[in-house]
Amino acid sequence: VKPKNNQRQEDPYRIDKLIADIKNVGDNAADTHVKILIYGDSGAGKTFLAATSPKPLFLLNEANGQASILHSNSDADILLIKDANALAKVLHDIDTNPQNWSKYDTICIDSLTEMQRLIKDRITDGRQMSLPMWGKLAEDMRKLIRRIRNLKFNVVCTALLEKDMEEATGERHVRPLFEGKKTGAEIAQYFSMVGLLYNSTDENGATCRSLMLDGPSRVMCKPVYPLEGSINKPDLTNIINQIQTTNNK
Repeated sequence: VKPKNNQRQEDPYRIDKLIADIKNVGDNAADTHVKILIYGDSGAGKTFLAATSPKPLFLLNEANGQASILHSNSDADILLIKDANALAKVLHDIDTNPQNWSKYDTICIDSLTEMQRLIKDRITDGRQMSLPMWGKLAEDMRKLIRRIRNLKFNVVCTALLEKDMEEATGERHVRPLFEGKKTGAEIAQYFSMVGLLYNSTDENGATCRSLMLDGPSRVMCKPVYPLEGSINKPDLTNIINQIQTTNNK
């Protein structure tokens, strides 16, 4: 039975409605929230650096990171995440009820590598991974990253580092560690900035941390204006302020 004229739903894709949603990018800059992925070897200082974010809440999957957070920023708050369902619940509430989390400017997920493991544990439930399960893991990770991208907060995620040798050239590639051949590249596209954290030597010969945002093609990284190259002794409050101040001009 065809609906009567007065029962027809209005077309949500009417061109006048779509045009009405056009916004000037400059006017919209104040709503910019930065999404950052930091990866590196274990012990490189990823958690310490994440804790330098403005007003951070840490979603931790293990308690070991608390010492680094305390050393970096004793005002940071932490929430231990024990399984993938808890992670989904928390992120859903941050997304749909941001007023409940207004105390924070930054949501830190430490680490995204381990959060993927929690998702994998939920899928397998103690069984061996099968081809459909790998597909499910990839799709669930996409959903997680899209949720992170859409949060109305700054987000800083950490990940471990993976090194892979290309047989044809012998060149060693460096990227964030995730299960699935294409997962790392897919995840990186959802972040404003991707940086490799490593130890370097400053002008006085002392060891310091550096964050590579722009490097050789074999190293996965992604700069964001006005930042490029490598940043010595990085501080995420300064980095986020630089990005947002530039966007707000």
